[in-house]
Amino acid sequence: MDRHIIFKCPQTGMNVQHWLTGADGNDYQPVTCAACTRVHFINKETGKVMGQKD
Repeated sequence: MDRHIIFKCPQTGMNVQHWLTGADGNDYQPVTCAACTRVHFINKETGKVMGQKD
């Protein structure tokens, strides 16, 4: 299942929109961040960045 997410970039603190493909399961998908151009790993189930607290 694909889904649209909004995550907070850990580098800039900006909210970033992204489309996760095959978004099922509790693993991480690499995403190129539109705010900082770095790669972040986003949890497919929760939409949170790897290492994000809360």
